[in-house]
Amino acid sequence: MKLLIFDIDGTLTHLDGSTYRAFAAAFREVFDRELITEGLKLHGRTDPLIFRECHARAGLNGNWQEAYGRFKPVYLRELPIAIADNPRARTHAGVRELLDALVERSADCALALGTGNGEAGARAKIGHFDLNRFFPVGGFGDVHEERYLIMQDAIRNAESHYGNQFALRETWVIGDTVFDVEGGKRIGARTLAVATGGAYGLDELRAANPDVTLPDFSDTADVLKVFELA
Repeated sequence: MKLLIFDIDGTLTHLDGSTYRAFAAAFREVFDRELITEGLKLHGRTDPLIFRECHARAGLNGNWQEAYGRFKPVYLRELPIAIADNPRARTHAGVRELLDALVERSADCALALGTGNGEAGARAKIGHFDLNRFFPVGGFGDVHEERYLIMQDAIRNAESHYGNQFALRETWVIGDTVFDVEGGKRIGARTLAVATGGAYGLDELRAANPDVTLPDFSDTADVLKVFELA
């Protein structure tokens, strides 16, 4: 059986700045400071890493982890509001069709999330589009800062949930950034890079040497062939 581990932001969804707006609103409420992200690479980073950098840029004193503990519930309150208020938030082309096709092949493949979002934030994001039903388990940014550790969690949690041991040669990490590719390669999984996130073009993704690079998921049959599920 194959295990397919999907990133969220830029891979499954396009939230058109909703995450940033929720992050900024929470930062302003909790710390009375404006969020400073100029020059900060946000794509593919975990929530705690992004917060730690923003905490430092704002000149805040004290332990950033304690500060994150105060920030997080406010951010989680603001996130679904920001998504619901954004008419441009959407899933990427072909995502729903692909997930439906993969569920039809549940005897041959299992699905999991592998994301830098904390689990509650991840569930809020895909829940807006009714995608949680496809992903019973995953690896999340609450626990680890390093992407490869998140992927290892995704595999362990999937093995426990599905009652199956997944061979790394049959495990795919799917994402829109070089961080997804690097994390998947580091654990020995196969990798698919999709150029839907906007931060990395096809050439930049190919330079990270994924097993497969696609412009998007619009051709369901083609994606299934990549996973040898056609």
